[in-house]
Amino acid sequence: MGDVHRFPGGEMPPDFETRMPEGLEVRYCYRHPQRETGVSCSNCGRPICHDCMIPAPVGFRCPECVREQNARGSRATVVTRGQMRSRWDGGALAGRGGVSATKVLVVLNVVMFVIELFTGATGILGGGSVQAMVDLGGLWPSAVLQDHQYWRMVSAMFLHDGIFHLLLNMWALWIIGGFIEALVGRLKFVLLYFVSGFAGSVLVVVAAPQTTLVVGASGAIFGAFGALAVHAFLNRGRDFQSRSLLGNILFLLVINLVFTFSAGRISWQAHIGGLVAGSLMMLALMLGGRKDPRLSFGWADGLAVAAIVVVLVLITAWQVVTATTVM
Repeated sequence: MGDVHRFPGGEMPPDFETRMPEGLEVRYCYRHPQRETGVSCSNCGRPICHDCMIPAPVGFRCPECVREQNARGSRATVVTRGQMRSRWDGGALAGRGGVSATKVLVVLNVVMFVIELFTGATGILGGGSVQAMVDLGGLWPSAVLQDHQYWRMVSAMFLHDGIFHLLLNMWALWIIGGFIEALVGRLKFVLLYFVSGFAGSVLVVVAAPQTTLVVGASGAIFGAFGALAVHAFLNRGRDFQSRSLLGNILFLLVINLVFTFSAGRISWQAHIGGLVAGSLMMLALMLGGRKDPRLSFGWADGLAVAAIVVVLVLITAWQVVTATTVM
């Protein structure tokens, strides 16, 4: 038994501080969300309560890290500050060499815009010839459903109506695309970008009027927004950057969705389709949070991407058959 110390008269000294320090960050145990705690796992940084604290050589470990350590028969993988920093500062790109896929996509969109200007498909401030835009590859649902011009579902991602449309999308692509490329690597980012853009086109073909002409990279960019939100959500209990980013990205998404449904001449179908596909892509690449998406592209990743693409193709085929039957 330990010694019990009492103060004379049962009173505490006047300078004895019983309040919690104002600067202490109170978090909630990742396994017991109702329990407040000021202790974090010394390995992964997740907050843990007294029931989840497992003594370690330095500090305490959470049950997940101890289970990983026991399964491997060695030390659990340590998440250092440098590794957390590299997750958001482009660490996954450092040392890989090669050209940034984000920059290549931006250049392709700019080149196509110049071609649009020369062909009259658009003007600096928008407008232009509708026929010229269709000839360049604008997404016209009627051409897809009746003439089977499926290539329009991809080519429309590189066309824009006016300089402001281009600049807004390219600014978002430059910022968000750089983040995603750093998080998952070049190959996975390119797949995520094109699958999201294709998904946006699928929803346009399914839900938009057949006479609608849709252009822009917004579907793919909304997919990047969704992917970043999912990544931050799945890592929200592991590092401060994820929790902070999650709030910011959700705020931006809400603002953009409000603008999407309130402003005219904006294809909500492309935005929603891309957002859903991008979110599902990141969820699949991370196996629901159980896998680091920066790992090399493997067979599981290939199956996940293929499954999403197959579903999108089947939805398109169903719409084509339905449209043909109606006619």
